[in-house]
Amino acid sequence: MVNDLSNILDFGAESLVYVGSVFNMKVIVKHRISKPYRDAYYDKLFRESRTRIEARVLLDLSMNGLNVPKLIAVDLDNNVLIIEYIDGVRMDQIIEKLSDDKLRKYSYDIGYQVGRMHSLSIYHGDLTLANIMVSRNDKIYIIDFGLAGYSRDVEEYAIDVHLLKRSVEALVPSRIMVFMDSFLKGYAESYSGDYKLVLKRLREVELRGRYVEARIRRGLRRDRYVE
Repeated sequence: MVNDLSNILDFGAESLVYVGSVFNMKVIVKHRISKPYRDAYYDKLFRESRTRIEARVLLDLSMNGLNVPKLIAVDLDNNVLIIEYIDGVRMDQIIEKLSDDKLRKYSYDIGYQVGRMHSLSIYHGDLTLANIMVSRNDKIYIIDFGLAGYSRDVEEYAIDVHLLKRSVEALVPSRIMVFMDSFLKGYAESYSGDYKLVLKRLREVELRGRYVEARIRRGLRRDRYVE
């Protein structure tokens, strides 16, 4: 069914991602690979479960009008997904070059998409700038739902926002306020739940993160003086 799998796009911890073609249409082929360190029975269950969840998430988001790659085919026996190829660039590759106006536009669009996603009780699980694309026609797409899932727990939504915020801070710390102001405007407009509750949980997640980092730093300082 899929032709030309010579182009490996990504070799992740759990999957091989190829660029291929189906009926002369460019596609992404994602193959969840077996891990020798896992028990064979549980390895098979895990890969089937993650493949099934990712396929369902992509279908649900696409059917509800979100900008995500369309699911073309699923092979559960071999844990393979065939997904629409998005022609564009990743946000982490262009954010440093964006004007403030363009950054505000993209940030708002990202927030709007994420708010709609969370309204469907779906969390991404790895929401970073590397998993957000700007297409050739200037649309924001969220990609790579390999760690996504379903939950009504706002903790999961807050973690998504926290991960995205940290990825922006890592690349363009001086522009984090510009990004987050517009992101949260878009999110508040589209999220159907209690937006303030997500913000409250986000602050708690950030405090926990800072506490852990402080403990690690204190531990490292102590280690320097231990003979």
